[in-house]
Amino acid sequence: MFDPLDLYTPDDIQVEALQFNLAEREPKDPCSPQRDEILTAVDEEQSDDDDTIIDNLDLPSVKYAPPEVILCILILLKPDRQVNFNQETGKNKSVLEVCKSHGLEPDLLKRLLSWYTEEWPNKRLNSLEKICNKIPMLRFTVSKELLLGYYTSVLKKYNNSCGLNDEIIQELLKELSSRISENCGRTAQPSIVRYFELRNLSTSIPLHEPSLTADNLGWKTWGSSLILSQLVVDHLDYLHTTNVNMLANSDIKQIKVLELGAGTGLVGLSWALKWKELYGTENIEIFVTDLPEIVTNLKKNVSLNNLGDFVQAEILDWTNPHDFIDKFGHENEFDVILIADPIYSPQHPEWVVNMISKFLAASGTCHLEIPLRAKYAKEREVLKLLLKESDLKVVEERHSEGVDDWGAVKYLYRQIVRN
Repeated sequence: MFDPLDLYTPDDIQVEALQFNLAEREPKDPCSPQRDEILTAVDEEQSDDDDTIIDNLDLPSVKYAPPEVILCILILLKPDRQVNFNQETGKNKSVLEVCKSHGLEPDLLKRLLSWYTEEWPNKRLNSLEKICNKIPMLRFTVSKELLLGYYTSVLKKYNNSCGLNDEIIQELLKELSSRISENCGRTAQPSIVRYFELRNLSTSIPLHEPSLTADNLGWKTWGSSLILSQLVVDHLDYLHTTNVNMLANSDIKQIKVLELGAGTGLVGLSWALKWKELYGTENIEIFVTDLPEIVTNLKKNVSLNNLGDFVQAEILDWTNPHDFIDKFGHENEFDVILIADPIYSPQHPEWVVNMISKFLAASGTCHLEIPLRAKYAKEREVLKLLLKESDLKVVEERHSEGVDDWGAVKYLYRQIVRN
């Protein structure tokens, strides 16, 4: 379910137009007296108000600015950390916070300040505080097309530069490549660490997402995982009251939790973090599972959240689960099965039902969250029929809405038990 990847590439006429009409405003000699007169006139029009919004015309001239200045701008335009499926706006951050979050060297920032105070005076950007709060906000106040046009003009100047061996130029091109890909949608973006924050959970959940490809959809966190994770965190004590009571009265019962098709592991890790918060790490065993090419990143996310003491990331192939069973011997033993967004081919309904039937304990519960994509309406009906035929009963259903990287989506939650 991907939106078309529209990589906008301005033609030469558009690129020249995005050079901020410098040819009309600038004399050929940037050091001439005429230049000073122009800058004085422009400066008089600018407001001293710290809240004045800047626009793309306030970005340094690609034609005249040195590479250090352009590099600093590119770093400041780096997206803030992603929380759930949104970005923090970066408003009202201190200079130190911006430098830390963007990996920006203070000397580079001071060079940019020099540009805006001495070489190209601009009252709207004549302090470190203004620069650090206003430049990053351009990602929200300026259209993607205009930003991409600016990036393209930078690329046009430096891509075939004779100074390619220069460390600054190399770093500039690296940052430029990232800004262009970030501007072109999730499928074009490089690897990211996304943070998830859930109600009733005291810690945020960092998840590493490798660069997304069509044949490795498990490298991305999908919206259904966030919906199911929030439900789990909100109601974990209720969802598993019976087993919690058993643990309180017995030392021999251990709760076993299995996430099928875990992807980046959000649902299983959310369960683990909330369980740890409520009950500690005793008498609990959690497996987050997926295919071999997904599990390497899954292990990384278990480690990122410091859950390796009771959460295992393991391979479980739905078409051949025997290797997992031979290794761990948990057939029909899982008290909880978690599944989010498992239906994206005609074969998946049968595989999903087979896995529930094979691994769910007699008194266990499966929590299933699926997006209501029109493309897979038939598969959802097949899933419903196969659950019934396999003596599996849906005891609760609820509808919800949410968003992911591709917009708003409707979801269906099902709580499933054995008859």
